[in-house]
Amino acid sequence: MLNYWSLLLSAASTSAFVALYLLLGRKFGLYDHPNGRSSHATPTMTGMGLVLVCAFMFYGFSTGFTLPDYFVIGVLMLATVSFIDDLIFLKHSLRFMFQILALLLMLWQLPFASQSQEQLVLTIAGVIFGIGVLNAFNFMDGINGMLLLNSFVILGSFFYLNEFVSDEQGKPLHFTDSNFIVAMMIAVAIMATLNVRTKAIAFMGDVGSMTISMIILYLMYSLLLATGNYIYLLLFSIFGIDAGLTVGYKLILRENIFVPHRDFLFKRLVHIARFPHLKVSIGYALAQLFINSLVLLLPASMKYAQQLSLLFIGLIVQVVAYMLLRNSMVRRK
Repeated sequence: MLNYWSLLLSAASTSAFVALYLLLGRKFGLYDHPNGRSSHATPTMTGMGLVLVCAFMFYGFSTGFTLPDYFVIGVLMLATVSFIDDLIFLKHSLRFMFQILALLLMLWQLPFASQSQEQLVLTIAGVIFGIGVLNAFNFMDGINGMLLLNSFVILGSFFYLNEFVSDEQGKPLHFTDSNFIVAMMIAVAIMATLNVRTKAIAFMGDVGSMTISMIILYLMYSLLLATGNYIYLLLFSIFGIDAGLTVGYKLILRENIFVPHRDFLFKRLVHIARFPHLKVSIGYALAQLFINSLVLLLPASMKYAQQLSLLFIGLIVQVVAYMLLRNSMVRRK
């Protein structure tokens, strides 16, 4: 059941934090200056993703921190490191180390119903997949509105599943607290007023992309454990396809994936096809919304073979669409 007073206070505190950060950001010059590979042309305030951390902490205080302790510690630790990275460059190896540690902390308290040896394998798989998700969200935060609009769609899908989809016994899934999901959706919406516009007032920065991706990853793992339905991995597949295939392409060419570049499909659409930032971001969000709508129509309990078949088909269709669009961008050069 939603606690409307708590959510209202969360929205108020988050809005106040935004106003304070804008004031301090201007005073201390917390700006991201454009370079040859940037998608923005003027210095823009960065690190505003701290608003998500503010909402996360307010939810924690208002509920007595009902979320797993180690998950909370992992989010705060990764957010701190990412914010420092927004201000001064940190080595990739150091960032990876903290990503792995944050994921291990989160996975430690998830209710794996398995023996210790199986749990070790699942934990390793969870860390590897988690690193991919964290960096996919970070990579895809490259144009105005991209990360926020897609995150809102994904969080909204989690809320629908949590409240309106039933398990095998006919009971609502309730794999997490809906107030947590809505609190984060409110924070994303508030941040969107500064970023989902032709000329962004502020960027989320690494602190924003890492925080929201950790939260989405926690919700995804909780959902998978509650349902055992891997078809739900399609709920953020648009980011996975673009980031995964682009990184794979760069690795095949033996290029440094951490050097800023414009090889992602969404950046090609902006810089080669000359589509406006917001049109591309809205297009990605609508594509993910369409996929998620189809997924939400499926029953929560499905046979394993059915899950894998539908997951494979969904990924193949997206890969084909990606390749067709990418090839059209190559011809435009």
